[in-house]
Amino acid sequence: MTPQAFKFKLTVPNDPNLAAMVAEVARHAAEYANLDDAAAAGFAERARDAAATALQSASGHHCLLVFTAADGTLSVTIGTETISQPLSLS
Repeated sequence: MTPQAFKFKLTVPNDPNLAAMVAEVARHAAEYANLDDAAAAGFAERARDAAATALQSASGHHCLLVFTAADGTLSVTIGTETISQPLSLS
């Protein structure tokens, strides 16, 4: 596992109130991937918005989140939506 190559999964209950927690995890992933503050904040905000929608409309009791850094991109898949951000490869 490196800042440019990692993958982890998180399962959260289908509760839209947990969108803020998803955003915080997304921010940590972005910081680990060495994104600058503005890019990390944007990634976290987009993840929060996607999580709010997914956790509101998902069927079942839980929603799977998959965070990945690979091929120069940080992404999180929340339910069926994927949010991506290019990594700084300096």
